[in-house]
Formats: sequence, structure tokens, C-alpha cells
Amino acid sequence: MPRAPRTTHQVIVIGAGIAGMAAATEAARCGLKTALFDDGMLGGLIINVGAVHGHPGADGTTGADLVNTMLGEVMAAGADYQPGAVTELAREATHWRLPDATAPHVILATGAELRTLDIPGEAELAGRGVSQCAFCDGGLYRGQDVAVVGGGDAAFQEALHLAELCASVTMILRGRKPRARPVFVRQAADLENMHFRWQTEVREIIGTDGGVEAVRLHDHDSGGEENLEIRAIFPFIGLAPRTGLVTAGRDDSGGLIVDENLATDQPGLYAVGAVRAGHGGQIAHAIADGKRAAQAVWRAGL
Repeated sequence: MPRAPRTTHQVIVIGAGIAGMAAATEAARCGLKTALFDDGMLGGLIINVGAVHGHPGADGTTGADLVNTMLGEVMAAGADYQPGAVTELAREATHWRLPDATAPHVILATGAELRTLDIPGEAELAGRGVSQCAFCDGGLYRGQDVAVVGGGDAAFQEALHLAELCASVTMILRGRKPRARPVFVRQAADLENMHFRWQTEVREIIGTDGGVEAVRLHDHDSGGEENLEIRAIFPFIGLAPRTGLVTAGRDDSGGLIVDENLATDQPGLYAVGAVRAGHGGQIAHAIADGKRAAQAVWRAGL
């Protein structure tokens, strides 16, 4: 079958998460011929969030509803939305090339993926008590004992949701204090069925074909180890930027290094949202990134 004809745009946005949709909407509103390519994860990680916090006009709404609203704005602005994963991106002379499109400028908004614990039992028990979406799977463990690993906003939000369903939630943190916003920490501390294990690391997830039965914990203060009986574990230990499409410079965390206009060290390539180094991590930061990069492309005088 012959290939579809290649189309040409002034700017291509890769990744239909919050930052990518904000970039595509702003670019189209600036009058640029814009394409938004969904990298296969429409909405990104926020699609699984049960209640959005800290975003004006959407506080308390679901992540899925916010994604649908923003995608509607993309379409209304006139951007060309192309669903489907992007597997190839290369620079040719003055343009960036995708399999079926080219543009002189690309805004990379491929986001990040949740890091795994990389310990024995995690991969083997995935989907049978190991989950990275409490809003998806929490109901499966109603009335049972579960654990959440991590100390950031995502970990606390997931734990708070689980506390509404489960008999107990044990939060396992490697440090002595959480990184999450104080409001989430206070809410968790006020719950009788929420427990905290500080300076503690999960060394192994124990289970059978029937699912998770326990986790082996290492206490960094005492050096001792013990098994904690649970029926599910939810790791939220940070994000790994999804940078596989490009070879631009990265920082120690793997995020793409950008300047004040969110341009990388590659000509015509910008990075926004969780894929870039120094991203603030909140919805407002992602939206601001997308708009700033789109405006930078517009100012380039295409």
C-alpha cells in the first residue's frame, strides 16, 4: 500500500498531555499551521487522576475531564490533531521529519513515565497487587491493607484516595519528611487508617499466583528488616522523562536541558512539561511551558 502523502506544518507538537495541548492551542491561536501528534498517551499521567487540585477553573474535576476540555480547545483553535504513537523523528536540513509530516519547529511534550522500584517481585506481581494507579485499581482492595511508596504529591494523593476504600494504608518513605505539599500531608496525618514508615525502603515484594502477600522492608535507622503483610502496593517514587525520540542534551535526571525560551540545543526543537529539566511538576507549570514555547516559535518569524 502506498504511503500517505507527507504534510507540512509550521510547528509540530509531539505529545498530547497538558503541556502539549497547551502548546498546540497557543500556536494555532498565534496563526501558525499546527499539528498535535498524540504519542500514544492522550492526556499523559493526569488521565488517571481522580480529582485535580491547584488548577483554576478545574479544581476537583477529574483528570479525564480536564483532558477532554483541553483537547476541545485544541480542536477549536484549529490545530490538526493526529492520534497515534510517534516512533520516528529526525532533522533534515531545515526541517524536522516525522513519517508523514515535516515542520521547521517541533515542540516535544512527551512527558514522563512513573519510575519503578526495580526490586524482586515487582514485575512478576504487576497487575496482581502491584499497581501505579490507585484510582484505577483501588476498588479491588476495598477493606484490605495496602501500602504506598513515595513522599511526593502523587504518592499522597493516591494514598488519600486509597484511605477512603481500604482498611489501612501504610506510606513507605525513604526520608525523614515528605516532599508533598503541606495540605496533602495534613490530610493524611489526620486519618486514623493512615500509617507512616520513615527512613524505610522496600527490598522485595512477596506473593504467589494469587497476588501480593507482603513486602520486605529495610529500616535505614536500625538496619533491621521485617515483612509487612499487605494485599497491594502502589509505587509513586518519581518520574523518568520520556526523551527517546531525540538526542538533545540532558541533565542528571534525564530531562532535556532548555534555555529561557524552552529551546534545546538542537535547532528548532523545544521541550516542555515533564520531559524537560527543571519542570515544576504542576499543571500550571505545564500550561505555562506550552504557551511560552509556542510564543517563542511565533516570535521566530515563520
